[in-house]
Amino acid sequence: MGPIVTTSCLQTASPSRRHATILALLLLWLALGYTAILVFLAHFPWATALWQAGLCLIANLPLLLAVLRVLTLPKGLPRLPRRAHLAVGALLSLVQFLLPWVGWSALVWLANAGRLFGSESLAIGAAIAFFSYLTGLVLLFLFHPRPRDVILSRHEVPIPDLPPPFDGYQILHLSDTHAGPFLSPAMLARRLAAAASLRPDLVAFTGDLATSGRGRVEAVADLLAGLSTRDGVAAVLGNHDHWIGEERVIAALSHRGIQVLANSHLAISRGEATLFIAGVNDASYLQRDDLAAALKGIPHNAPIILLSHSPDIASKPLAAHASLVLTGHTHGGQVVLPSIGPLYTPSRLGRKRASGLHRIAGRWLFINRGLGEIFPPLRINCPPEIALLTLRRT
Repeated sequence: MGPIVTTSCLQTASPSRRHATILALLLLWLALGYTAILVFLAHFPWATALWQAGLCLIANLPLLLAVLRVLTLPKGLPRLPRRAHLAVGALLSLVQFLLPWVGWSALVWLANAGRLFGSESLAIGAAIAFFSYLTGLVLLFLFHPRPRDVILSRHEVPIPDLPPPFDGYQILHLSDTHAGPFLSPAMLARRLAAAASLRPDLVAFTGDLATSGRGRVEAVADLLAGLSTRDGVAAVLGNHDHWIGEERVIAALSHRGIQVLANSHLAISRGEATLFIAGVNDASYLQRDDLAAALKGIPHNAPIILLSHSPDIASKPLAAHASLVLTGHTHGGQVVLPSIGPLYTPSRLGRKRASGLHRIAGRWLFINRGLGEIFPPLRINCPPEIALLTLRRT
């Protein structure tokens, strides 16, 4: 028996054709803008300006990928103090604006070796960068998800040896709310509105409540705790939860009756049958996961639903004990281009496993696209997601 997947829009999702049209117009707009800059600022002939503008346009994707990789914190940072993490984050935020400027300046200088001074190339690169960032603001307005863009995906997942009382057990999976300057708790509440009527057996939250700001962690915790369920809410922490403050996030969740699984598990009973929900601490940048501790005490061959912020946990040998692994962290890539797929995903599983239900080494892995965004706060062909997973006995 294979999984059954259905997807529905909570209202109306942005159509791919509209996205493709806007992207085509965007590329034309950038090409014309770069050409005008080279003609009026560098005084190049139109023909010269046109092909060099094409070079700058082609450089957009590699530069974007370079920025994304710079923004991906290296694995050596986990043991730094929280203030050091914040300092590194501020530095990387600055770099994401400087790197494209330097890249475009170098490209113009190389294309005009002997004709332009370095200072002139930097000025032209700055103009191109400013025009690109200004265009980016318009892009954010066009592609920033609205409440109606949220997708409700339904999945029936076959679980071998699932106890009969748990056949049809429903888990509402939420992830990556990222409340912050780009998504207020009020906006998040509107995205979550339709989930309030689903009434699942369990809500599973896989990390990253907020990115910054006082009161936002508590506000999101209130939203999660307010969802109607039979067995409550189970949650694990993501990397942003640790950067905001692990103790603060755990306190906010626990105070509202949400079970935080920090390398631990809980048992849900239906008569004499038991379903185990295990959870690990962040397994992405901070690498604080301890699968052995999370699974300790669970009987051999018992059905286990494993919660993790990062899908990378699925590649670890002990994850083979889980029947289903629920994760987030990737945001589905946020920007998904036709025929190309996600530009970048922060996971060792690669771009082909950026979201959705996958079979890995005999276990099911579900990667939620999440409800929020990080910078840049836009989504293209990758709407926010609420997932309802129904367990089926096989």
